[in-house]
Amino acid sequence: DDDEKKGLKSGRKECWKDQLGWDDDDFECSTVLDVWDYRSKNELIEAGRIKMSDIVREDVNPTPDENPGISRTERQWLQIEKNRTGDNTVWLDKDGLKREMDNWVYPLHFIDFETASVAIPFNADRRPYEQVAFQFSHHIVHDDGTIEHYGEYLNVEQGSFPNYEFLRNLKAQLEIDGGSIFRYAHHENTILNAIYWQLKADQAVDDWVELCEFIRLISKSSDKSPEIWKGKRNMVDMLEVVKRFYFDPATNGSNSIKDILPSFLNRSDYLQDKYSKPIYGSPDGIKSHNFKDQQWIQKESGKVVDPYKLLPPMFQDIDDKDIQLIGTDDPISEGGAAMVAYTRMQHDDISEVEREEIRKALLRYCELDTMAMVMIYEGWKDLVANHCD
Repeated sequence: DDDEKKGLKSGRKECWKDQLGWDDDDFECSTVLDVWDYRSKNELIEAGRIKMSDIVREDVNPTPDENPGISRTERQWLQIEKNRTGDNTVWLDKDGLKREMDNWVYPLHFIDFETASVAIPFNADRRPYEQVAFQFSHHIVHDDGTIEHYGEYLNVEQGSFPNYEFLRNLKAQLEIDGGSIFRYAHHENTILNAIYWQLKADQAVDDWVELCEFIRLISKSSDKSPEIWKGKRNMVDMLEVVKRFYFDPATNGSNSIKDILPSFLNRSDYLQDKYSKPIYGSPDGIKSHNFKDQQWIQKESGKVVDPYKLLPPMFQDIDDKDIQLIGTDDPISEGGAAMVAYTRMQHDDISEVEREEIRKALLRYCELDTMAMVMIYEGWKDLVANHCD
C-alpha cells in the first residue's frame, strides 16, 4: 500500500485484521477481488470466502462460448488455477492468435484518442458532459516490419470545438490505404459514435456526409444506436485479442494496456534487445514526431522500468525558480492527467510557457500510447513465431 511506503498504517489492513482476524501473512494472498471481471465476489465475501484459494470450480463454472479463444469464465478459472499452483508462466492460444493475425491487412494503423467531457462546455452552443476529442496519435507498421509515428493531431486553440477538425485529420491519415486499424479498448469506437451523432445534428457542416461515411467505415454502432452498422475497416480491439488469446499471471488479472505492456516487455527477449538501443526517434531508427534517440528498455532491480515512467517531466529546461511559479513539473502519464492538462490549456490564466510545455507533454504521452500498442503487436508476432506449445 502507498500508505505503508510512507511509513503510515494501511486503513484497509487495519480494518481487515479487525474484522477477519487476518495477520500480515494473510495479505500476501490474492483475494476474490483480484479475479478479473468476477461478478459473484460479493456472495463469496458474505460467506467468508475471501482468498482466491477459497474459490472452487463451481463458483466460476468455466464454460466455452462461440467465439475464438478463451471465454470470460475460462479466463477467470485459468487465473485462479495459476494462482493456486504458483504457475507464473504465460498462457497463449498460439494457433488462435495466429489465425486472428492472419486476418490483418498491412500496413497496420494504431490509433489512440485523448478526450474530455466537462460539466461546463469550453465552447458556446455545446452541451454539458459532451464528448470533446482533442488529440490523437497514429503509428503505422508496414509489411516489411518498418515502424513509423506517421501522424498526430492536437487542438491547442482556445474556444474552438475540435471534433470535426480532429475527424478530418484522422480521415486524411487513415484513407491513404486499406490497412487494418487498431484501438485498445472501446473508447475510440465510443468517441466516433458520439461524433457521428454530433455531425447528424450539425448538418450545416459542409462535409458532414463524408465524415459520417468515414465513421461508419472504421467503426461499429453502439448497442443502443438507432442506426446499426459495422464498417468494412472496423477497428480491431487489441484488448479483446488480449482477453481471448493471452494471459500473464504477472498482470494480476488486469488487461489494461498499462499492465499488459510491462508484461510483454519483461517477457520478451526480442523486445528487450530491440528497444534497449536508442533507436526510437533516431535518424536510422523509428520515425518519431516527439522523441529523439529514446531508449524504451531500461531496467531497475532486474525488471523493465514502465516506459510511461520514462516520459520526461514538463518544464525540464526551465529554471527551478520559474517552475515554482508555474506549478507542477510532473510528466503526463495517464489519460485522466491528459484531460486535466487539456482543460488547463483552455483557460486564459496560464502563461505561454506553460501552454507550450503542456502541448509537448500531451504529444509525447499520446505518442507513447500508440507505440505501446505497436510493441504489444510485436510481442504477439514474436510469440506466434517462437512460442513453444
